[in-house]
Amino acid sequence: MYEYMIGSLEEQAMDYVVIDQNRMGYKVKVSTNTLNELPSLHSEVKLHLHQVIKEDEVSLYGFATTDEREIFRTMIGISGIGPKAAMGLLSQFSRNELIGHIVNDDPKSIAKAPGIGIKTASRIILELKDRYKDVSVGDLKTVSLQAKDDTVTQAINGLVGLGYSISEASDMVARAFTPESSIEALITGALRSANPLKGRSS
Repeated sequence: MYEYMIGSLEEQAMDYVVIDQNRMGYKVKVSTNTLNELPSLHSEVKLHLHQVIKEDEVSLYGFATTDEREIFRTMIGISGIGPKAAMGLLSQFSRNELIGHIVNDDPKSIAKAPGIGIKTASRIILELKDRYKDVSVGDLKTVSLQAKDDTVTQAINGLVGLGYSISEASDMVARAFTPESSIEALITGALRSANPLKGRSS
């Protein structure tokens, strides 16, 4: 089994990348979260890998972090959830957001992922809630109202427009969130919570 790959990022699409390693191009399927963490084309990149072998296909799935790979492997271990559905979950949510929805017993939010219905979302919660029962939602930097609050979504989108990844923006907004926050106040507070040494060009 492959552990990771380091090579040149030669092609990037909606759900996969092509990595050149020793003059061979490897097609690696990735989530939106991982896509947001990738460097520019022709730069060196490291992806943590999971290999899926079927009768007529061998596929590589790549992840920016071992944490994302861990939750992918957890998802495909659930009956009825294949690699495609698991990648859909990781494209819809960050790892922390997904665990937050499990801890909060929120199947409606999980069911927003492509190919995931309420029954499947409920099964995910049923099978994994005990696994994550000791995880603090505060530690995950998630807010129970996020999935229901348009203000949060718009604030995250605003930060993404400023150059932050979805994962970074979600974490920043979670730190700054209060129920009475306006979009402007939430974005301002999120920017103040960011590491001042990690600048972004406007």
